[in-house]
Amino acid sequence: MRTQFRTLKFSPTTVGPVVELMNRYRYTSDSIFWFNIEPDVDERSIHTGSIFWKAFSSRGPRIPQFTWTSATDRKGNYQPSEIGLTHPTGIAVLERIKGFQINIPDEWRLIQDHPKRGIVFQLPATYDSEEVVMFATSVIPVVSPFEFAGSFKLIYSDLTLE
Repeated sequence: MRTQFRTLKFSPTTVGPVVELMNRYRYTSDSIFWFNIEPDVDERSIHTGSIFWKAFSSRGPRIPQFTWTSATDRKGNYQPSEIGLTHPTGIAVLERIKGFQINIPDEWRLIQDHPKRGIVFQLPATYDSEEVVMFATSVIPVVSPFEFAGSFKLIYSDLTLE
């Protein structure tokens, strides 16, 4: 069966449906539910660089992508929720985020900071879903190399809704 994806457009003032989705799938016992948040741009209008730029650059993709994964007990091991951000900022992304006065809660544990693969935080057992979504909508414009209107796309798998 082919995976179907749903897309929901939203803005920082209309995050309710995204927060509801996170709360609904905060924990999944036998699989991982995930979603991505991206700026709402036409990918064809963004110059993403040549194949050589992608291969030899120390930066991630041109279009930033925020990912949230649910907590799970896959294979008998509890895995907490995680968030990640792939970005084209390079090695100074955490300093850039802090320079724009974006708060990273102390309870979020940094488990990866790589210029190409992005940053990943492990979330605590209890966290505020709205705070996570607001972090995403605040940080994406800061790491984006292009201007956009401030609206976002939420992309998630439709199979988990069956």
